[in-house]
Amino acid sequence: MRRLFVVFSVLSIFLSSCGEKFVENEDEKYLEENIQQIRNYLAQNNITLTEDDSGIFYGKTVENPDGKAPGLDLTIHVAYKITSLSGAELFNITAEDSSFFSYSSSVVFQGFAIAISSLKEGEKGLFYIPSGYAFGGNPPSNLNLKPWEVIVIEMEIIKIYDEEGLIDLFVEKQNLGSSFNTDIGVRMFRVSPRPDTKDLEHGDLVTLKYKGFLLDAAKTVFDQGEFQYTIGSGGVITGFDNALDNMRVGEKATALIPSLHAYGTRGSSDGAIPPNSPIGFELEIVSLDN
Repeated sequence: MRRLFVVFSVLSIFLSSCGEKFVENEDEKYLEENIQQIRNYLAQNNITLTEDDSGIFYGKTVENPDGKAPGLDLTIHVAYKITSLSGAELFNITAEDSSFFSYSSSVVFQGFAIAISSLKEGEKGLFYIPSGYAFGGNPPSNLNLKPWEVIVIEMEIIKIYDEEGLIDLFVEKQNLGSSFNTDIGVRMFRVSPRPDTKDLEHGDLVTLKYKGFLLDAAKTVFDQGEFQYTIGSGGVITGFDNALDNMRVGEKATALIPSLHAYGTRGSSDGAIPPNSPIGFELEIVSLDN
């Protein structure tokens, strides 16, 4: 399935949600035209929706007032269908397609993010989006969409995950089995039987192999290699060091690390690890080199 790909600004989402109209160069002209097109279409088809000050028309088709609301540090499992006002299908992502959205890392157009922010877990909504909040005057050539054409989004928020829930989901999907938590909350999985060797402790110089990955469906690798490291000496993220504290020479393990003990609210400097992202490492202690 094709994915959405126009970058949005978190700040601009909330400004738009508060009623700021999309204005840039001649776009105000097309905004007014789009609003009138939507009004005419809804009237002709006996569809009743709320018109926001921004020019977006919306309505909830399934409500769940007590549902969890989206947040900047949460991950959202979402299904959606996007069409043009004339009915041409642009995207159709079902629940089974496992599409996950995060304000800090997902790449979407502005109207899509506004739609998500309008729904709670378990809710469905219908949104008519002026072109300025979508693909504007330059829609991608592979979409059956004209410049400055209105789009329609049917959206469902299936579930909203905090970090712990996201880790639980990853464990379930990867069938990782039993685990234990370290003293700071790193989740450890023994990949091989524990060797009859000494527990690692601060000051031990070891050679280790590692593979770092995101907790997504593809288990995307962001780094891997082999190096020497003195346990407890710093220079690595806290969760990595803490995982090694719970291993033995010759042991293999998988460690899942909450963002608090990884790259936190900023993510990695190279952008490979988004903000608020739990991450994982496959670890092997090759030798004790003291």
